[in-house]
Amino acid sequence: MMTGCILSVCIGQVFGNWPMWGGEPSHQSVQLLKGAIRSPVIKWRFATGADVEWQFSAIADVDGDGQPEVVIGAGDRKVYCLRGLNGSQKWAFTASDWVWSSPAVADVDGDGRLEVVIGSWDHNIYCLRGSDGTLKWAFTTGGPVWSSPAIADVDGDGQLEVVVGSLDYNLYCIRGTDGTQKWAFTTNSSIYSSPTVADCDGDGKIEVVVGSDDNQVYCVKGSDGTQKWAFTVGNLVRSSPAVADCDGDGHAEVVIGSHDDKVYCLRGSDGTQKWAFTTNAYVTSSPAIADVDMDGSIEVIIGSMDNKIYCLRGSDGTQKWVFTTSANVHLPGALVDIDGDNRLEYLVSQLSDSVLYCLNAEDGTLAWQITLAYTVNSPFAGDIDGDGCSEIIVGTRGTYGQGYRVFAIDDQNNSQGCGPVYEDIEEGLSKGFEFKAVGQNIYLFMPNQTQVSLTLYDAQGRVVQKLYDGVLSSGGHTFNPRLEANGVYMAVLRYPGGMKSLKIVR
Repeated sequence: MMTGCILSVCIGQVFGNWPMWGGEPSHQSVQLLKGAIRSPVIKWRFATGADVEWQFSAIADVDGDGQPEVVIGAGDRKVYCLRGLNGSQKWAFTASDWVWSSPAVADVDGDGRLEVVIGSWDHNIYCLRGSDGTLKWAFTTGGPVWSSPAIADVDGDGQLEVVVGSLDYNLYCIRGTDGTQKWAFTTNSSIYSSPTVADCDGDGKIEVVVGSDDNQVYCVKGSDGTQKWAFTVGNLVRSSPAVADCDGDGHAEVVIGSHDDKVYCLRGSDGTQKWAFTTNAYVTSSPAIADVDMDGSIEVIIGSMDNKIYCLRGSDGTQKWVFTTSANVHLPGALVDIDGDNRLEYLVSQLSDSVLYCLNAEDGTLAWQITLAYTVNSPFAGDIDGDGCSEIIVGTRGTYGQGYRVFAIDDQNNSQGCGPVYEDIEEGLSKGFEFKAVGQNIYLFMPNQTQVSLTLYDAQGRVVQKLYDGVLSSGGHTFNPRLEANGVYMAVLRYPGGMKSLKIVR
């Protein structure tokens, strides 16, 4: 039930999944592109033959025509590619069973064209051509695939891999080029959780973190799948982890929910517990992580099956606010400045109710709500129509007799050019800090030596290039991003106590 996030950044993802759960492999579930939705309206709706995926959609120009598409999975065994502008179908791929995994979008084989990777209950991981949905390769596991794939170069060989779990107890690493197995890590029970990919311990190498039904959270080496650490909880782990520096100490933490009713924050270095927060029911939802109230410190927002959304301090897990919904919160939500007020909002999933809530993330008050259809599955934000503003995509079970199951939500005026979140805000750095575009390059002046991460995203929130991740010395630094196509890009700088984004146009 879980997924692995928004720049649709999975800053804790701020810019949009973008193509992966939460936007980027670290699953922080934050979208960095603003919207203008204060009075939501339905832009379009699309009818599938059954429930729409329980997890995030993908928003990307998958066929290279210059216009964004929305890719979704459904319980009618299909993967749909819809035009973001009006919701009309471009193509559909039919699997042999339910498709409740989230799609990931990337050029997995290096041929210059995008592919869509998604799992199915029929035991397969499918890699489809973004251009027309035809099959490139399929990898067969020993059980149904609910977990959503993450795509990254996990072993440092310069090639992309697909990492995904299966109910056959295995976490698989698959070559993006041809779908052959690189390694597999075996747990003691089914994996519903979606894997998170990040450098968890600061050693410059990638780790993969995932939960399992054997009451464990595992961290394994991206290079070969060997275990680095495991943490034992009191029940199943079907939530998906997010990785971020939650307490500003310069080191990564792993945040994840469990069926033992708790939210855990673990040290990325060794998996020891930093804090735990107890809800009143099991936690299958996954965290969204960002500084939501502009106080210079990170917060964690996560839902529980006790009908509540909790906002917790990243430093110690104490509660900042709580919002009571009308039904169980079963899946991840998303952080996005959906109304353009330079503050993040949180979009809420709900089981067995038809209301999509939009909360002010700084204090948990209700910004707006809209009635859609029975069961609001993971809402996702991104620019679906190329207007430079984020819209919302929501999958549902549909209203009986009506049949609508995918909704696109926009503002009434179809606003244009909303811009990035935090573009004019500088916090947490001393006087003299500079972060600016110089032509197509990026100039960064750091007054003091600081731990930073600088990542380049495209307009759909896909990670284009990791420009820097580590301790940066004081002084001026110039970065030369790889801009492969014309369009708008977003450079996102994260540092202890804050974040800043920068628009680059090629």
